[in-house]
Amino acid sequence: MDGQVRLQIFGGLRLWRDGTEVTVGPPHRHTVLAALVVARGGTLSTSALVDAVWGEHPPSTAVNQLHRHIGNLRRLLEPALAPRTAGSRLLAAPSGYRLDTSAAESEAAFFDDLLARGRAGGPQAPACWRELAELVRRPLLAGLDPAALTRPPFAAMERARIAAAAEAMAAATEAGDAASVLAAVREVAADAPWDEPLHAALVRGLVAAGRRAEALTLFEEIRVRLAEELGVDPSEVLRAAYERALREPALSAPRTGPAGPPPPAPGHGPDTLPLPVAGFTERPELTDALEQAMADVGPGTTVVLTALAGMGGVGKTALAVHWARRVARQFPDGRLYLNLRGFDPGARPVDPGEALAMLLVALGEPAEESAEDLPLRAARFRAAVAGRRLLLVLDNARDAEQVRWLLPGAPGCLVLVTSRNRLSSLVVREGARVVSVDRLAPAQARELLANRLGPQRLAAEPAAVESVLATCGGLPLALSIAAARLAISPGLTLADVAGDLAGRQLAALELGDPDTDLRSVFAWSYRALSPSSARLFRLLAVHPGPEISLASAASVAGLPVARTRTLAQELCEANMLSEHARDCYTLHDLLRAYAAGLPAEPDDDRPSALGRLLDHFGHCAVAAGSAISTRPELRELQAALPGAVVLEFADRPTGMAWYAAEYRTILTLLRSVHDEGQLRRIWSLAYASYLYTYQQGWSQDEIEILRIALGAPATVSPVREVLEGRLGLARAYAQTGRFAQADELLIPLLAEVPALPATPRATVLRSAGWVRGRQGRHREALEYAQQALAVYRVLGSDNHIARELNAVGWYHALLGEYEQAIQSCEQALPLLQATANHRAEAATWDSIGYAHHHLGHFPRAVECFEHALDGYREASDQVNEAEVLDHLADTRLALGDPAGARAAWQRAADLLTGLGHPEATTLRAKAAAHGPGGR
Repeated sequence: MDGQVRLQIFGGLRLWRDGTEVTVGPPHRHTVLAALVVARGGTLSTSALVDAVWGEHPPSTAVNQLHRHIGNLRRLLEPALAPRTAGSRLLAAPSGYRLDTSAAESEAAFFDDLLARGRAGGPQAPACWRELAELVRRPLLAGLDPAALTRPPFAAMERARIAAAAEAMAAATEAGDAASVLAAVREVAADAPWDEPLHAALVRGLVAAGRRAEALTLFEEIRVRLAEELGVDPSEVLRAAYERALREPALSAPRTGPAGPPPPAPGHGPDTLPLPVAGFTERPELTDALEQAMADVGPGTTVVLTALAGMGGVGKTALAVHWARRVARQFPDGRLYLNLRGFDPGARPVDPGEALAMLLVALGEPAEESAEDLPLRAARFRAAVAGRRLLLVLDNARDAEQVRWLLPGAPGCLVLVTSRNRLSSLVVREGARVVSVDRLAPAQARELLANRLGPQRLAAEPAAVESVLATCGGLPLALSIAAARLAISPGLTLADVAGDLAGRQLAALELGDPDTDLRSVFAWSYRALSPSSARLFRLLAVHPGPEISLASAASVAGLPVARTRTLAQELCEANMLSEHARDCYTLHDLLRAYAAGLPAEPDDDRPSALGRLLDHFGHCAVAAGSAISTRPELRELQAALPGAVVLEFADRPTGMAWYAAEYRTILTLLRSVHDEGQLRRIWSLAYASYLYTYQQGWSQDEIEILRIALGAPATVSPVREVLEGRLGLARAYAQTGRFAQADELLIPLLAEVPALPATPRATVLRSAGWVRGRQGRHREALEYAQQALAVYRVLGSDNHIARELNAVGWYHALLGEYEQAIQSCEQALPLLQATANHRAEAATWDSIGYAHHHLGHFPRAVECFEHALDGYREASDQVNEAEVLDHLADTRLALGDPAGARAAWQRAADLLTGLGHPEATTLRAKAAAHGPGGR
């Protein structure tokens, strides 16, 4: 054979030859090679390969194209191959072709090899199952045409991938090794939300790994998904896993095989670790990270330095002590704990010299004179720990410099540091592993309350529990204080505490102890901030979240973006702010409440900060709206306050991306700001933003936003925008089936039509047609659309004329007048193409396709729907893309292509699921009804 070949299928199709990655070529050639690889040495017939590449409607030249692709692939795999020579890798068979590769060359063959070796058992089996889980955690053939992935060879390989993940999970659980494959199997399960055997294996694995709360939460998520989207109950195998999870204790050792030696008992070295925190809640993702940090370096080689970083009250100390006790047996020469008081309201941080003196005394070394200099004392400490296996917990460190002098030089020592700062220089200079401690997951927060109060008490007041959990936001200290209040005052109910928390937030979390009162805990970190970063923190209280973009933070502060980024990084270093993506931050709700309660400094001016924030969002919303709309219209906005950042958007995708990132914040702002001085800004933001909700098909949000806009006083609401807002609200009511409310708005506007100028008159008539169409009054809809078209012709606007020609055609189609529909819509196409109005052109192709479908011209209908899909994809309009896919599926079904119909419905359901659209369930049910056997 000619050179070494390696083929990857998990995570995307990739090809290496002699260690160098090679480009496969165009998409169809990718699909041919992928089909041959997943056949795993089997022969694929010519017809099977054609079907894998083109589906059930291949072009007439498909076989010739396939032969050319085969020839090119042969030369790609064996460059030295002479022309018209078969070669030794891609082989011709009597009925087709097969690819000859070994387990060392092809991931598909390697997959089979790992599966066989795992099933064979023996000492190597656990390692094989772990490796197999890691292999299949990557998606199969990522980047391949989604339609192709539904075809037989690929669908079979995907089923094998999912089944292998389930088998690996089951085998690891049986061997007491469930934790080693959990992360990988969970990723596969995310790709297979309907595969109940896989989820059953995952539920059992979570229980075996000591994660019963996660297992029960997972089952409940699947149960709800099955009920809401398919209308079925969990299968017997999944329910059995759930019932077993309820009654079976977590496994801590393999069920079979000889027992290993017991862990060594702790030695006689000093142990100053604190007592464990009462009601501690396991956090497996963090203890796993700590275990991995220690394993990466290995015992006996160097000091293992791990830093736990997180905001105050997030549970760093509790976790550090818990894990230190868990691994204490590995450090027989001593387990030392020292509170460095880096953030302590009543004492200064411990000086490194003092800290070294305390550590030396704990190790039994004689105390020295205070005059001993720091380098000498550090050297004496390193000499004292030389040759020892020592665990050192340095809690509440102020900064890296405070810690650096305390690091032992001996191999085999572990230093665990907690701090509210990130201690970045320890990472750079000492190679520390940082484990970020975030708030508890919902299931973990619930478990903490149950541990402190008992599950019966939680079960008795479920609504109050949800309220407490929401207010505390997963912060362990806040949850512990809430539980302590109930323990201290037995007469209180959970509802009492929930109401107090909702009304007073931080004030309700005060117990009179500065070490545990949340306001005091936050104050320790706040006092350590520089004046500039402290000002930014105070002003961020006006930002409602949940996410804070860098541009919006700069607007709040009234500072340049670069300067704001520097200050935001300071806050992140202090864990007073979290950066979860590039230039995108989150502020815990309790920290926001703390910031809001801080006294304002002279240069804060919070009203101006709120005005800059609203101007930022209002002006950006208009700019993004102009980018995403196919009919941009200028909006009159008051000039933005100095310091407000106004972004520009080059095209529709960038505008849509901005809205996707900021929409929740915009909605929260609209709901929460009631300052009369900001009414004009609120109105502008509401009116500019409703277009995005319309594009996304979020009718309920559209209604809410338009009602906010229309609720503003007339003094801040321009007449033209009020008219368009009332029409938009009428359309949204009609979209959601609230026809009487739509008519309450529309009928008075229709009465005003004769007196209106031409442009608003046409707008009212067009909207009236839209509403009547939704109400099923198609003849009236057609009449209004024809009247609007006549006005647009007088105005001479080609874009509006074309859009209304499509509306006329669509209503003809709904009335069964298909020839007239096609004629009207085809008049619109050249006008839309001339103005590059992709979205309206896509709508017109959809109308034409719909008419051809009902005339029985199915191949032509498919062509039209494909044009429509291209246009909506170009316009990033996923709601209407899904509607066209629904129409295309009907046509595929009429052509006798149920697989193609199912793929279209599934794709449409996936699009709408991503948007949170209620129609996703209906489309998924259609796909399921036309599946093999139709579940």
